[in-house]
Amino acid sequence: MAIEQSGAKGEGFATISTDGRVLDAWFLQLRLSAAAAGAATTRLTEQEIKGSLGEPAAGYARRDDIRNVDIVPIRTEIGSLASAPVDVHDAYLRLHLLSHRLVEPNRLNLEGIFSLLPNVAWTTLGPCECSRVPEARMEARKRGLAFEVTGVDKFPRMTDYVTLADVRIADADRVRLGPTLRQARPSCMKAFAILTQAPLVIAWSKVG
Repeated sequence: MAIEQSGAKGEGFATISTDGRVLDAWFLQLRLSAAAAGAATTRLTEQEIKGSLGEPAAGYARRDDIRNVDIVPIRTEIGSLASAPVDVHDAYLRLHLLSHRLVEPNRLNLEGIFSLLPNVAWTTLGPCECSRVPEARMEARKRGLAFEVTGVDKFPRMTDYVTLADVRIADADRVRLGPTLRQARPSCMKAFAILTQAPLVIAWSKVG
């Protein structure tokens, strides 16, 4: 199957640690675009947030002093999906394209994605640096907020970023952002869906 030659664009929010590390990117709007030179991510203005993401997204960008991160509005552009990802923003946009089924598996370049993505503590308050977890847990509990670490991995749960109406997922912990899931089968199944360098493996095992 031929690699997709088009580019892609997406608008959303990124979580940035105090030392400038990008922990994740959540794209609320994304689409394929004409091929162009290079890749880039820029910060959106308040007016651009409303224009691209709508009024409900206004005010979401903020400083989170529990996790010690900034949540910033972004626009990421990829010149060509045939080129390898260049940074975390780029990598996350490609994972969103796959999970939203805008690009078929094996039709975009994911070379080096595992080395680009940071290992992150995925918590009920959002992504957090692993080293920050003890302080974040204490600060959250002092404020009466629930704080649970649901996993430590390079890839988040897909359902925290992309939820598809025609896909049945009984256990969200088994499905990471990136795999392309098709319409649910009527039989009861247990599945593991993870991104690999293939880039897709879905292992099905029948229950009962």
